[in-house]
Amino acid sequence: MRTLALLLLASAPVRADEIELSSGTVVEGKVQDLGDSIRVTRSGGSAVYPKSMVRRITPKKTVEELYEEKARELKDADAQGRLQLARWCLQQKLQKEALVEFKKVLAVDPDQEEARAGAGFQKVDGRWLTEDEAGQAKGLVKHKGRWMTPEQRDLDLALEEQKDLDKALQHEIGVQLGHLKSANEKTRQDAIDALGKIEDKHKSKAYIAAIPSPQRELRKFLYQELGRMKDAAALRPLVRRSLWDEDEDLRPVAFRAVQDIGHPDSALFYVPFLAEESISARIRCIDAMAAFKDWRVAGALMQALENNIDLTRHYDKEGEAMTQLAGRTILMGDGSSVALPRTVRVNKIDPLDKNSRSKLQQEKASLLSTLSAITGQSFGEDFAKWRAWLEKKKAGNG
Repeated sequence: MRTLALLLLASAPVRADEIELSSGTVVEGKVQDLGDSIRVTRSGGSAVYPKSMVRRITPKKTVEELYEEKARELKDADAQGRLQLARWCLQQKLQKEALVEFKKVLAVDPDQEEARAGAGFQKVDGRWLTEDEAGQAKGLVKHKGRWMTPEQRDLDLALEEQKDLDKALQHEIGVQLGHLKSANEKTRQDAIDALGKIEDKHKSKAYIAAIPSPQRELRKFLYQELGRMKDAAALRPLVRRSLWDEDEDLRPVAFRAVQDIGHPDSALFYVPFLAEESISARIRCIDAMAAFKDWRVAGALMQALENNIDLTRHYDKEGEAMTQLAGRTILMGDGSSVALPRTVRVNKIDPLDKNSRSKLQQEKASLLSTLSAITGQSFGEDFAKWRAWLEKKKAGNG
């Protein structure tokens, strides 16, 4: 163990050592002493081995040490040898050392093209020029340490200016949104006027981020504005708020915003909410889906109807003792799936779901009504007819 510790001490952190394990396996990497174990770091990651598993560690020379040995063996006048050493340095990612060797080659043979290029020279009109000289000769300008065309520089400057402007605008939008929370009516109106002078494309992201605000009037303003702006990025949070805003009077405002955006997939955004544990929330979701007349959600609604019937049957049998039911899975258009509720939550202190038997009946009525509104059919609980209709619809739209 003492010998192993001495070997570890002799191994510099940058050294690639050879480690022989007691199993006979040999690994190479940088060794770090961890006390009772060692960490071996390689290009693909690192591994820790107890010292009891290590038979021996053989220190190996670093590429820097190998370079110094090779360089000492060459004469300064050996241009070909120096050139080969420079190539080796590049292979070993020793950029600085490669530059030193290229320059030594040029000291002997100033016209050696590979060395010129390796040392950073560029050939322009038959002359070898430094990077700066070549840039000037080509009519380029230096910007942020790089040579580029004046047009590229101007574009970069314009982008920087736009970035600064966007940052200032986002700050101003945040300030004005804060003013909308004021109890002073004039302050709120001034904020609305100030926001109205800013282009919509700059406001959308900040408005979406502010949706969780506890301030009712601010949320109402945001819902209305996002609907007017027709920004599809706001759909997901607006759909959730149309079902779950803590102020029931604001849910229709959020729903109107979803309708105003007019996205063709709006109904699909409601499908995951068919899996809510709250029956009241599911009913709100089902009723909302009816407004879009999108036949693509019919399959999800049919599965939800089957789930409702199963839940009702088990509830009638077990009542409040019911704790679990294997819920169905709704397949989404993008290939993902949503699991429908596995339980009927009967919580007497939850005003949303008092009288769950009655709520399940309401959910069933909503499902049948929405299916009828979307499909134009009234098959009741005849799932064979519902499935046949859906397959025919899919075939006709395939």
